Amino acid sequence: MLLNYDMPLWRPPSEADSFILQATLGCSFNRCSFCAMYRSKEFTIRPLD
Repeated sequence: MLLNYDMPLWRPPSEADSFILQATLGCSFNRCSFCAMYRSKEFTIRPLD
């Protein structure tokens, strides 16, 4: 099965070998003053298919 990741994909080094399932994109809050990781993505829920 080939997964189509929406980039950029943020992953902590401690989870480098783990499976990532992008059920959502972006951040549902996205207003933290200290975090700019998902500023370029609007929060969306990915369809099941």
